[in-house]
Amino acid sequence: MDLSGNGTIAKASKAAIARAKSRAADQVSADDLLIGSLQSISRFGISLIGPWTIDLELMGENHPPADTAKERKVAYAPDAVSVFDKAAVIAKQDKSKVELVHILVAFAYVECQFMEKLKRTYSFTSTEWRAELAKWRSEDDLGAAVETTAPAFEDRSLLSPEEAAGILGVHTQTVRGYIRSGKLPAHRLAGERALRIRREDVFALLEPFSSDEMETNTHNKGA
Repeated sequence: MDLSGNGTIAKASKAAIARAKSRAADQVSADDLLIGSLQSISRFGISLIGPWTIDLELMGENHPPADTAKERKVAYAPDAVSVFDKAAVIAKQDKSKVELVHILVAFAYVECQFMEKLKRTYSFTSTEWRAELAKWRSEDDLGAAVETTAPAFEDRSLLSPEEAAGILGVHTQTVRGYIRSGKLPAHRLAGERALRIRREDVFALLEPFSSDEMETNTHNKGA
């Protein structure tokens, strides 16, 4: 199973959102995100991570729940946002864009009821979870490199939210948050839902960090 690529993250997010809606919840929780992530890499209700055969069917989470309220919008809860933020930090340390493996690793650091249930059921620690995903990531490096370097968008003036996130080094959901708040202008293709962002608008988000700010931050920390 391949843990690389935004397509897999999209599948995980879709499953997580569907699960939240099936619970009639207004927000996608960290539990929804973890279960959606495991569902996105599962086959026949089984997710294989290292020595653990995670049986989602046995745990009552075999398939993504039916989306009974397609038009209803849900947001990400603070604990799910924390997972995305931690994944972005891990990806930066990994010198990579955010991939599903980084989201799964992030659950070693963020409190999540379903993660604790997995640890009890399959008897592993956070360190063992990270270690197995580290092996998996290295095994997929070659395939991931081919997949993630294929789209050459450096010379394009219009970018997708995913491409804009890659340039800024943040998660796609962060970029979409910028768009919703009006911080980042975006345009919709005529007759379609796909968003496009002008390259110059992406770089307009960046501003220089002055030495005065550094001194102020240092002073505040010491206060």
